[in-house]
Amino acid sequence: MRGFTLIEMLVTIALMGVMAVICWRGLDYVAAQRAEVDRETGELARIVRTFAQIERDLAQRLPDTALPPRRPASELPLALALTPSGDNAEVEILRFVPQPERGARALRVHYRVNASGLVRTTRPLDDPRTEPTTEVVLLPGAGALQVRMHAGGFWVQPGRGSSVQPPVRATAIEFAVNDARGGRYIKVLAL
Repeated sequence: MRGFTLIEMLVTIALMGVMAVICWRGLDYVAAQRAEVDRETGELARIVRTFAQIERDLAQRLPDTALPPRRPASELPLALALTPSGDNAEVEILRFVPQPERGARALRVHYRVNASGLVRTTRPLDDPRTEPTTEVVLLPGAGALQVRMHAGGFWVQPGRGSSVQPPVRATAIEFAVNDARGGRYIKVLAL
């Protein structure tokens, strides 16, 4: 007689069941990894956009010839101010905003970390006391913003008692953003 015995059929079904469980666990693992990759991709896209915004703000800063001299002298361009705030830094950039109808307008752009994350606020340059015209959370959950500059061949942190004497114009500035999970993202920009 030709055919399969009952035992052979049961062994085959058991093997197919084991293979189905292994495949299901593999698909579950792949789906979980894909969700993690999608989350990380979104986070990295926000970080890249944030650094691009900072770079654009620095590129469109007011020229030193348009601003009064700073006393005491500093390594930074006159349109850039750094203020240490605990382990964080607050950054203020005076910049142009091109407007097609009326020419360029000057704004005061402020980056700081608060409970929401890394925040960018803008207000008109001519009246620093006005309420911010826009406040945008660029990186939700950011825990710290640290800034240092490269001047005179050294990396120095403004406001921490370390500076180059006599003041030498900074050639680069480094922004470091720490997220809530311990990740650290660094961008160095030429000045």
